[in-house]
Amino acid sequence: MMKKTNPRKQPRSEADVKKANEQGMLFGTEFALNIVLFVLKDKHNAPDEDIMKLRDEFMYQIESISKGYLKYTDVRKALQTEYDLTVKLTE
Repeated sequence: MMKKTNPRKQPRSEADVKKANEQGMLFGTEFALNIVLFVLKDKHNAPDEDIMKLRDEFMYQIESISKGYLKYTDVRKALQTEYDLTVKLTE
């Protein structure tokens, strides 16, 4: 018996998968930054100047990781060893 092919299946190239991954990472980064800024503004009444400075420094670090100047694993390691902070999301 021959295996049936799903008629709705759409072939995806490696480039398609890479692009979708990058879009997901951009969305996740923007989502996380918006939540952090909202919490700082709404719950901690952070001044606009501090909010803008955090945003700019956050984007600088993201660009550094993107360009390969900084490794995300190094950021996590520094947070854990130097500041005793660990972020772990679980389902």
